[in-house]
Amino acid sequence: MAKKDYYEILGVSRNAADEDIKKAYRELAKKYHPDLHPGNKAMEARFKEINEAYEILKDPKKREEYNRFGSAAFEPGFQGARTYTYSGGAVNPEDLGFDFGGLEDIFGDIFGKRTRPQRGPSGGEDIEYVLGIDFEQAIKGTEVRLTLNGEKITVKLPAGVKDGSRVRVAGKGKTGVLGGPRGDLYIVTKVKPHIYFKREDDDIYLDVPITITEAVLGAKVHIPTIDGKALLVIPPCTQSGQKLLLKGKGVPHIKSKDRGNQYVIIKIMVPKDIDQKSKGFLEEFQKLNQYDPRKEVGW
Repeated sequence: MAKKDYYEILGVSRNAADEDIKKAYRELAKKYHPDLHPGNKAMEARFKEINEAYEILKDPKKREEYNRFGSAAFEPGFQGARTYTYSGGAVNPEDLGFDFGGLEDIFGDIFGKRTRPQRGPSGGEDIEYVLGIDFEQAIKGTEVRLTLNGEKITVKLPAGVKDGSRVRVAGKGKTGVLGGPRGDLYIVTKVKPHIYFKREDDDIYLDVPITITEAVLGAKVHIPTIDGKALLVIPPCTQSGQKLLLKGKGVPHIKSKDRGNQYVIIKIMVPKDIDQKSKGFLEEFQKLNQYDPRKEVGW
């Protein structure tokens, strides 16, 4: 086997400082790295030669042996300062004392990433599963059955989840490596809009249409809530757009037993067709109640 001059390979003198050796290696590694020359066998061989030289010269003990015996000190079967066992098979560079951990750190510095191979068990990756649910299911909670990678899974969604909530199911993600633990499954909820309920945080909003008479005289009307029908008291002279409160009729807090509120937004509706007699009543009403709402806003 031809003798190798590691100092010449790195382009440094025999009395070069450790920092100079490291600097020379960095520059050569950037220039000859195989990722920059895909398929170029000559560049690949040169890169391996550079790595071999650096592995010897960066280590004080190895460098001392090299200075005494040359590259032959690191060849199989060398009988010098130390003995290596060689059975004729492939040589494992780590058996010759090469420190690949340090080499990986250098590559990480040069290329902005770590290249250390996986050497032991590691946890599996997490999985995200987007699940569409109804408005009522999100408010009250529900139980769903899924089949992921052939495995049937039952997931309980707590009351109060909202659009975009992430529900963790431990140990139902991808299988770990070399016996490592499985990752987790995250259910991401996609809540379908309701036909008339609207949600803001843990409060529910509902537009309630009423007549002119109910607005003026007051009334009691039944309205929907997520718990079923409820009786709403409309006070006399209620204005369109006025907000009434049903305390504790909103969404359950996902982390407590409390609930949000339901807010009722009043919408006064005018009949599209009014008979002549009714118009007369309204005209008489206007005469008896001289009221101009525009003056209240300074118009």
